[in-house]
Amino acid sequence: MDAAQHVGNMKILGKLVVVLVGTLLSATASAELNCGNLEERLLFSKDKSTQPAEYPWMGVLFQRKGQSFENAGCNVVIVSESHVLTTASCVRDHYDHPEMIAVRLGIWNEKDEPDEKLVCNERGFCVPGPVQQPVAAITMHPQADKVTGDIDLAILRLSDRIKMTAHVQPLCLQPISEPASWINRYFHYGGFENSNYRKGKGLAMAISKNRCSRLSGKSSPSQNQFCAFPVERTVFYRGSAFMGMNIEKDVPRSFYLVGLLVKVVSEGGPTVFFIQDIKPWRRWIMENTR
Repeated sequence: MDAAQHVGNMKILGKLVVVLVGTLLSATASAELNCGNLEERLLFSKDKSTQPAEYPWMGVLFQRKGQSFENAGCNVVIVSESHVLTTASCVRDHYDHPEMIAVRLGIWNEKDEPDEKLVCNERGFCVPGPVQQPVAAITMHPQADKVTGDIDLAILRLSDRIKMTAHVQPLCLQPISEPASWINRYFHYGGFENSNYRKGKGLAMAISKNRCSRLSGKSSPSQNQFCAFPVERTVFYRGSAFMGMNIEKDVPRSFYLVGLLVKVVSEGGPTVFFIQDIKPWRRWIMENTR
């Protein structure tokens, strides 16, 4: 092989490497685009209920009761193709018997059943009915504290892979960047709640622990939790997702998970949310959802 031919082969090889690298980067970017779906126009909506396809990562936990399943009053968040995240307090009683619980995904109204092919809102917008998936295994964070309620996190591995659609998608775990402190920042949150069957949403500001203690009386969040003051006093189920936004070139591109609602204090005073911060445990979540 002469020198000219060798140089030509090297150029071809170099182009192939560039193409392969570009393809990999494109695939990674595409994967990121498939999580945390965000429509900027909906950020300014005053509706307390979501659109049917809004926050498609939110689901509901169900527990076996005789021959059927009933609503357990806890939210779950899709974080991978086979896993959802919820609070440890929601599943602790079923730790040794994961077959006793299931999750309902692609759900917009808690009254909708898995055998319904289509569900529609009052404007005639229809989406496929919810899908119920059995739970194969429960992984609670090894430091989850039953007494203090701290590190209230659990990962549920589902029996089958989640079939992703426009209405069933994961929430991003990794932020592009995030602040050192959440205090005085507003967060969007979503999930199901006690006063309405439809998937709801809201806005809340993270507040200091001192301010939290004054507002909530004697209650105070655990070491790895923070408080948020909601615009509305709606009492959401545990496991509701609190979300930050990934901003690229001054445009909000996607939501990422900041924390899970673990407690609502509302008796005799302002409503205060206690949020389990996931920032310190993000690596644990990612390692256990591969």
